[in-house]
Amino acid sequence: MLPPVDRDAHVRAARRREALDALAFERDREAVLVEQLEDVLAVVEGARLDADLFAQMSPDEAQLVRTALGEDTDSEPEQEEEPEADDEAETDESAEDAEAEVEAEVVRLQAEIEGSRRAQAALERYLELVSRQPVGEAPR
Repeated sequence: MLPPVDRDAHVRAARRREALDALAFERDREAVLVEQLEDVLAVVEGARLDADLFAQMSPDEAQLVRTALGEDTDSEPEQEEEPEADDEAETDESAEDAEAEVEAEVVRLQAEIEGSRRAQAALERYLELVSRQPVGEAPR
């Protein structure tokens, strides 16, 4: 005769494994979302930060950093033509649209990150509960 199978223990083990997989997925997802948020903000704020930091460095150090970061430092900055009055209004609108798009993306990414963190907290709580041995239950 075969010994009785502790069904509850097997179900708990399967659920624990599934929850651990889901938790690992959410942690990876959060890391990717944080990187995306950093990249979006770096595009918008990177030049300002670089200017502040390069001002604290020698010109040679700043040049070495620019080169290491892959910035095109050999060519002269492109001279933009002065926009005409009509073009200036369009430029302002397109700049505002681009800024609004960036802000919307930042808000979206922040919401996604927060959702991922809430899911992680719930999964961690679930794992805590599923890992507890039920009190007073006999194996089935």
